[in-house]
Amino acid sequence: MRLTQADPLSLRLAADARFGPTDYGDDQIWSLSLAGGDPPALALHTTYGLRARDMRLFPAFAEGEAQVTDPEQFAAPPAVHHFTVNRLQFSFSPLPGLRVHADYWAPDSHSVAGQFTVVNESANARACRLRLCAVLHPLEGGVVFGPPSSGAQLHLQAQTGNLSPVVVLEQGNVADASAWPALARSLDLAPGESQTVRWAQAARPTAQAGLDLCHELLARGWAADLQKIKALAADVPEIETGDPDWDAAFALAYKVALQSYVGPTTHLPYPSFIFTRNINKGYSPRGDGADHTWQWDGQVATEAYVNLPQIAQAAPELAKGIIRNYLAIQQPDGFIDWKPGLAGQRNRALCIPLLATLSWLIYEYTEDHDFIAEVYRGLKRFVEMWFTERYDRDGDGLPEWSHTIQSAFDDCPSFVRWQRWGQAADITLAEAPDLAAYLYRECNSLIRMAQLLGGEAEGDVPPLAARAEMIRIAVDAMWRDDTASYHYVDIETHESPVGVELGRSEGDMALPIGRRFASPARVLVRVFGERDAPPPAVNIAIAGRGRRGRRRVEKIPSRRVTWYWGLGSVTSDKLYSEVERVDVTGVPPGWQVWVGTVDYTRQDQTLLLPVWAGLPTGERLEALVRRTITDPARYWRPYGIPNCSALDPAYKPDNREGSGGVWLMWNTMIGEGLADHGYPAEAAELIRRMMAAMLHTLKTEKAFREAYNCDVLEGLGERDYLWGAAPVHLFLRTVGVRIVSPRKVWLWGRNPFPWPVTVRWRGVTVTKFDEGARVRFPSGKEVIVPGDSEQMVED
Repeated sequence: MRLTQADPLSLRLAADARFGPTDYGDDQIWSLSLAGGDPPALALHTTYGLRARDMRLFPAFAEGEAQVTDPEQFAAPPAVHHFTVNRLQFSFSPLPGLRVHADYWAPDSHSVAGQFTVVNESANARACRLRLCAVLHPLEGGVVFGPPSSGAQLHLQAQTGNLSPVVVLEQGNVADASAWPALARSLDLAPGESQTVRWAQAARPTAQAGLDLCHELLARGWAADLQKIKALAADVPEIETGDPDWDAAFALAYKVALQSYVGPTTHLPYPSFIFTRNINKGYSPRGDGADHTWQWDGQVATEAYVNLPQIAQAAPELAKGIIRNYLAIQQPDGFIDWKPGLAGQRNRALCIPLLATLSWLIYEYTEDHDFIAEVYRGLKRFVEMWFTERYDRDGDGLPEWSHTIQSAFDDCPSFVRWQRWGQAADITLAEAPDLAAYLYRECNSLIRMAQLLGGEAEGDVPPLAARAEMIRIAVDAMWRDDTASYHYVDIETHESPVGVELGRSEGDMALPIGRRFASPARVLVRVFGERDAPPPAVNIAIAGRGRRGRRRVEKIPSRRVTWYWGLGSVTSDKLYSEVERVDVTGVPPGWQVWVGTVDYTRQDQTLLLPVWAGLPTGERLEALVRRTITDPARYWRPYGIPNCSALDPAYKPDNREGSGGVWLMWNTMIGEGLADHGYPAEAAELIRRMMAAMLHTLKTEKAFREAYNCDVLEGLGERDYLWGAAPVHLFLRTVGVRIVSPRKVWLWGRNPFPWPVTVRWRGVTVTKFDEGARVRFPSGKEVIVPGDSEQMVED
């Protein structure tokens, strides 16, 4: 793919975990800007993980009186020809008749290096001067780059934070008449002649350590290193659509997905992903990464669900390594932590049940029988852990979430307790369609594994199938025809009553109510106070009648009230057919009290996940798709499916002061469900909407974003977030192409996009048309595949 100065992109350059181990405690990330900056230059820059205000490396070219650094003044602007995680190749013409081919790469977490090949394309001999300039804006107390230092080799050195950056230019000399600290090299070029100049930069605790690293890099040949990088890059599929912007976005998505890996460490035996890898991150003051922020402190199954299928074809060992990391920290009883980190961090909640599903997706790309044999028993123990008494509190075969964070939908409008706009109900007292969908897929993935492995494992199939059937029956009961949607249900009644407000007051409450309910309800009490005030000792008494009409008084002590930043909430343990009175004491003057019943009818994106699991069929599937998913008033928004229904009172399309925005994990799952179960055109339309938002941020903000406004073109959250990249896996699944090996291709369905799609990988070329496909294998064999039935095409 070719990018030019007109493409407003900043390309990251960082160590590649496939190339060699990366330093989780000190991972230095760089970014190439094709234009702009101060001074305007074709600059590689970093902050060393906020240990500098800015560090910039850029070339300057001089010939006679002419000198140029600003790409706006180049004879031909920069054009990027190739990029991968740790290598960028681009070219430009700084002066008429001089062509420069630049090749930058990151050998490890502490250095960057590169070479300029300068070609005289004119008919006359040329005498020019190449300067490598270094401009550092250090932290307070730091030292900027000064005149070159002599020694074994002329070099530039500086100091910022705990680093002493060093820059070396091969056979470099003192730069004369340079506005910036620089090393120079004179080049005398005959017509058609070219010369290559190499350079290196290293940032280590001492200047000598950095200089030694630069010398080591320049002393060795780079041919083997660059060939290895080239071979790794060849493993990345190339996708060609009818839209060059989509092609570019997919290529960038692979880069974002692969550059998210760091490690391994002694705590996790395989490289793990972090959520966003940019120039301001990567440094741990402690040195081991234990103090990294949430974007770097562990692998989460929801992010893995977007990332692993994205990279399984390009980097299968990285994908398999994530599963192996989870199993490496598994406890004997089957427990796997929700977020294990490279520095030994633990979340202490049970992992979201997606690991067997992910393992099977990896198998579909690799057909690695040995991998399935390796992970099957551990994954089965993990899934069984979910059905123990600790997580299936009522023992009905359908577990419950322990916290909204465990569900990965932290700010779920029905259950979030730290947002004033949330309902703040207790999620442990509800059963949820999303958890049921995850577990149903897990059971079915384990069944496929057991059938693949055969032998003793086949004996696991009947109990797994029975468990899956129990889940299916439970999810069926969560459906409501009037809303054409699944709903949360109460853990005891398995019903979804509408919530009602019972009363509100300022300060203590003594509220006679006398309200009966058609369906037994739980009482919800909320207290609103000053954000930074210490939690008061609020006590609650609820008088009424239980499910069977018996009088009861439920006393809720202050220790049961959950507090977040001045927001207190508690849900009654007991169900009520009638509430006669509610007393709330210990409320500070001026604080507000609200009392009502839990509303289980509010709608959000997680209620759509049964379509991903394949649970609804027939008329119910049709109703879910036609009346709910593609309903513009609820979910079918201009740029994707939002967090919650647009009819919910908490709905905010930008996710500010409410719930909304397009988040790729759930949109990916819903899109897969549409593509897999007979609605590929709808899946394609969902992808088109999301791609419109992503292309906007790529063109205006130079990056993907963590999420996207669902109603207007706007990126939200972190830049180049792991799951915010273009949905390559969902796209290929919707097109119906999976290249398993250079001799085997899976095809399914019609291509629902308005142009043919071509996928190239390891010598295989597959072109999918509206109907049928053409497959060309490396052997030269070509197969024309008519129709749209599912099939494997083999050489």
